[in-house]
Amino acid sequence: MRIAVQGCCHGDLNQVFSKVAQIHERNAIDLLLILGDFQSIRDKNDFQSISIPKKYQKIGDFKEYYDNDDLKPPVLTLFIGGNHEAMRHLMLLPHGGYVSRDIYYMGYSNVLWYRGVRIGSLSGIWKQWDFNRERMSWKSIEESHAWLSKVRELYHVRNSDMLPLFMMDGEERLDIMLSHDWPDGVVYHGDIRGLLRRKPFFERDVQMRRLGNPKSWQLLRQLKPKWWLSAHLHVRYEAIINHNKRKKNDDELELDLSSEDDRQEATTRFLALDKCLPRRNWLEIIEVEQDTSHPSYQDRDTLYWDPEFISNLQRIAAGDKVSKPVAKSRDEGTDHSQYAIPQYTAGIQRREQEQTANFIKRFLSNI
Repeated sequence: MRIAVQGCCHGDLNQVFSKVAQIHERNAIDLLLILGDFQSIRDKNDFQSISIPKKYQKIGDFKEYYDNDDLKPPVLTLFIGGNHEAMRHLMLLPHGGYVSRDIYYMGYSNVLWYRGVRIGSLSGIWKQWDFNRERMSWKSIEESHAWLSKVRELYHVRNSDMLPLFMMDGEERLDIMLSHDWPDGVVYHGDIRGLLRRKPFFERDVQMRRLGNPKSWQLLRQLKPKWWLSAHLHVRYEAIINHNKRKKNDDELELDLSSEDDRQEATTRFLALDKCLPRRNWLEIIEVEQDTSHPSYQDRDTLYWDPEFISNLQRIAAGDKVSKPVAKSRDEGTDHSQYAIPQYTAGIQRREQEQTANFIKRFLSNI
């Protein structure tokens, strides 16, 4: 499966889609992933809920796609939230949903299937002081006219976002994981010197292990996705994380006890990309092996929710705080049709609350 990956969008959708269309015409692409700072600004009222200095505020390209039911990207597009989002809009879709035809927001966190590829996601950025705090509700902020004072904290990752991801079985297949900021440990598995030559002001954060989200690093080590994709720091960076178990001998030397085949398989490839600007590395194509046995491989135009992730949401809603995985995403006998995401219908992007209500009714109403 050929997947286009784009870093920080900052509202320049037409530029991104134009580049993807050029590549797609030469060699077909299956999917586009946008790694945050998407900026789904619908109108001027949304500016009160986005962290952008006034002099840089612009409506951007998204409004065209939100208003026009016939306008669509060259390929299906999934995106996560960053720290420059119109939260007055995205908070209406906590579990994700369509924001236009063929553009799907993945919510605060999620796991979806598309064409035999399993994709996890986490929106927002790490701030320790907000991790265990509950977000204010959309309604309370709207009624109190508090968007301007609350917007920055709304971008911060919460424990409630990550818990259903931590409850997943790390032995299960996970092809791709998306996050806006980096897991804090990945920087030590790539070319640090090269990074600091380009971004010397990162040095103190690298030394203090503060360049990213420590909880995401724990999650990466647990879930071992084949790819972890991030943006946020406006620089391209690669790293390879080896998950093979290591054991120290009597001389305190680490011995890799895995076979060569295991070493090739038990790794995560990390890729971070830049923002959408000239002469920047903001778009790349990756290729991911597909699971030909999953229904989404045959049903090529349908997104699927992941049964294991949905089960974790249900356990949390029922008050089960145990983080031990119990549900498998590939249990025999699973009726995958109940996890098929409904196809886009005209205007559904402008009925955000209806999309959320339908998700809750489908999966969480009987908890």
